Amino acid sequence: MDYATYIASHRWRTNEARLRELAFAQGKCRLCAERGPLEAHHRDYDNLGNERDGDLVALCNDCHRKVTCLIRRRRYRRRAPLRADVPRLRDLRRPLVDPTRKDIRS
Repeated sequence: MDYATYIASHRWRTNEARLRELAFAQGKCRLCAERGPLEAHHRDYDNLGNERDGDLVALCNDCHRKVTCLIRRRRYRRRAPLRADVPRLRDLRRPLVDPTRKDIRS
């Protein structure tokens, strides 16, 4: 099952494990304890589509974004970066010009 399709589906919105986790959190983020709209974060994706209690955690938007970024950083930390196919910043053959400035001579 495709993750993006599943998260946008009625099945996800009415998922019993998701609704129980959000109810149990009582409107408070499980990390920062701030009140506000909560999102259900997957601890892992082993049971995607058939989540059980403990597979999800209720987080505010800010904490959800931070946790997701942390997990992605850890996952991709050891990968060698690919060389971007763009000109080097110090390439003097192509002067840096601000086209919005009016005092530049053409």
